[in-house]
Amino acid sequence: MFEIELKNPDEMVLKVKDKTISINVAQSTVNADLKVGTLAGAGEFEIGDAAVTGIALKDGGIMYRVVIGTVKIGLVGNTAQMEDLDNLGPIDILGTSNAKIVSVVEPKALIPMGNMDFAEVKASVKVEKKVKIKNSTSLPPTLEIWKLD
Repeated sequence: MFEIELKNPDEMVLKVKDKTISINVAQSTVNADLKVGTLAGAGEFEIGDAAVTGIALKDGGIMYRVVIGTVKIGLVGNTAQMEDLDNLGPIDILGTSNAKIVSVVEPKALIPMGNMDFAEVKASVKVEKKVKIKNSTSLPPTLEIWKLD
């Protein structure tokens, strides 16, 4: 089981069993209080129970794929192009500020980030402080928007 919350509009916090992982899509950084400090840029990182992959975008930015157990999370900023999304792979939970990519990625849950206007996304909305995820079978069968305040 793990938790997801937003620290600010550009930063998602994932709390796994033994680590708290903070991913800032605007700054392209991952912070998990590691001895090596803050991780920046593309690459693959094992942090506690999470496998974090930073994927380079054509514009020089980074998007992230995080796998915790059987749940796949994508974090995509507003600079990602449609052709960048092929490198993300299948995603269960999408955190993004770009409403246009939701129909391409087809997640089970959307977490609006930045100043995203999610009114154009057709789905039910849940407003929560944070969400707790057990595994992929505990995710909704159809798209839900999780507005984290």
